[in-house]
Amino acid sequence: MTQITVTGSAEARVPADQADIYASASQRDAVRETALQAANEAHAKLVRRAQALVAEGAAIHYVADPVSTYSNSWRDERGDNVVEHQAHASVRIVLTALDRVGEVAAELTESGADVRVQWELGAELRDEWTRNLRSAAVKDARAAAEDFAEAIEAPALTLVSLRDGRSGGGPSPMGDARFAMAAAAAPEVTVGQISVSVQVEATFTAA
Repeated sequence: MTQITVTGSAEARVPADQADIYASASQRDAVRETALQAANEAHAKLVRRAQALVAEGAAIHYVADPVSTYSNSWRDERGDNVVEHQAHASVRIVLTALDRVGEVAAELTESGADVRVQWELGAELRDEWTRNLRSAAVKDARAAAEDFAEAIEAPALTLVSLRDGRSGGGPSPMGDARFAMAAAAAPEVTVGQISVSVQVEATFTAA
């Protein structure tokens, strides 16, 4: 009796069902309070828009990070000490109305925010695809074991152990989009593809 250990895998590229829109605004000033006030105003504006999108049903939720501040100092050409204060505000909006991604990103950009879009799979859809791929990965492992068994002329296979390997997935290289400038109309946006993969390790006995 021979023991055969193989790896099986399965992968699929799935259209995202949500988009994380990261909007941020940075303010700089020689006076700390001025920079902080401007950042707080930008933060409040971003939060109001995020709340409106949730109320409309276009977004499922948002995350507003606290306004952060820091200072830089250096000496100018005359040797005088220069201090610059910076304040940063950021909000993440989880948008499920994917036909509005371009519109919302352009709108936030026009308001002065820096905007980045990252495509994601919701937990329910990711779990569904992972379950489907587990079955395919096991079949792939058995097919590999059958090839080895045939090579050693021991076609009777019995599965004795099965171990889950790595599973998961992330945005494809084209799944991340940056909106660096405003547009007169909402740009056309292609929904990103997310790679979901499953790997298993299976051990068979062949006789």
